[in-house]
Amino acid sequence: MDSGTNTAFVIIRQEGLKIAKPLKDALGGIIYAREGIKDNGVVEFSKLKELFRTLFSSKKNIIAIMATGIAVRMISGLPKSKYRDPAVVVVDEGGRFAISLLSGHEGGANRLSLKISSVIGCQPVITTATESLKRYVVGIGFRKHTTKEQLKEAILKALDIAGIMLNDVRLISTCWHKANSKSLLDASLELGLQVRFLPKFLYENELYRFERSLAEKYIGIKNVAEASALIASFNPTLILKKTVFDGVTIAIAREGMFGL
Repeated sequence: MDSGTNTAFVIIRQEGLKIAKPLKDALGGIIYAREGIKDNGVVEFSKLKELFRTLFSSKKNIIAIMATGIAVRMISGLPKSKYRDPAVVVVDEGGRFAISLLSGHEGGANRLSLKISSVIGCQPVITTATESLKRYVVGIGFRKHTTKEQLKEAILKALDIAGIMLNDVRLISTCWHKANSKSLLDASLELGLQVRFLPKFLYENELYRFERSLAEKYIGIKNVAEASALIASFNPTLILKKTVFDGVTIAIAREGMFGL
């Protein structure tokens, strides 16, 4: 978690607080609010353009809770280098999208948008060609004491069965219950994959008829692997139904993309 020196949340309307506060609690940082918006620990500002100029040179992450057009105008003229500019992510006040706007790959905005989605359940919007053209999502479920090696082996075996290259996987997806799993985070790092942790309310989606599993008894959702793969995907088709590898359950979804 950020101690407060690296991440800024910028809100311009009262409605932005309901998004900024849970994000601050989860990720750390400071909330900057337009004058008149009152709340404990909030830093008020009067001129948005001046605030962005200051934050751009002093923060690693800027999360702008506002319309994308406003954020674009505020950072106009500020970017210098994708290797030095801060990560800028825009979140709409409805909490539907986390848009990686600037410094997506090198600056970490893509990764930050996934972290935001893991907290509030929004859709991460990532347009970096090297990441957005990948079309497979790996859903995973496992027991508490599963090792990093078990997770890596299960993922690689599942991909081999499905005939999928590791480089074609966009991300690993699982439930909020695994958010502090060091073995999963370490495995994903070694595989070069991002992880999205889905909040519980997303599993209440009735769009898919998830098969019941032991997860319902322990964490109150019908299914982890298949549900995680489908929910985290755009226009998905389940191409590998839940399959167990040494206690690790894997399912794979393929995203339907225009022209592919």
